[in-house]
Amino acid sequence: MKVILTKDVAKLGKAGEMKTVADGFATNFLIKQQLAVPAAGGAYRAWQHDIASREDKRKREREDAEIAATRIASTTLTMGVKVGDAGKLYGSITTKDIADALGRRGIVVDRHKIELDEPLKSLGTYKVAVKVFSGMTPEVTVIVEPKG
Repeated sequence: MKVILTKDVAKLGKAGEMKTVADGFATNFLIKQQLAVPAAGGAYRAWQHDIASREDKRKREREDAEIAATRIASTTLTMGVKVGDAGKLYGSITTKDIADALGRRGIVVDRHKIELDEPLKSLGTYKVAVKVFSGMTPEVTVIVEPKG
């Protein structure tokens, strides 16, 4: 069954895309949860008419992401933390800390888009990737140094 997505659906597609899915999945989940509408009649014609505006929106999103990627790549964050014996940190630097620090610099980033396998637990300089758009993952430099 062909459906037009009304909202972004993980592992399926973004809002406004037409997808072919199993009949049961469409009727029992997508349409019932108001995530999609059947691609028939007026909805299909409206979808065809709306293609140009969606392309413009995607183009603007990509341009904004390129600007954000440039700003992120040129940013260096210095995180001052309390340090115990042998250079061990009290606590750690998490994705939330990095997102907050970027936010204070005027770069709004969702903490889930920051690719950090595990929190930073020692002093040093790190390169942390931030996913801003499909295929765009600039790296922000994070310097962890003792406070004071």
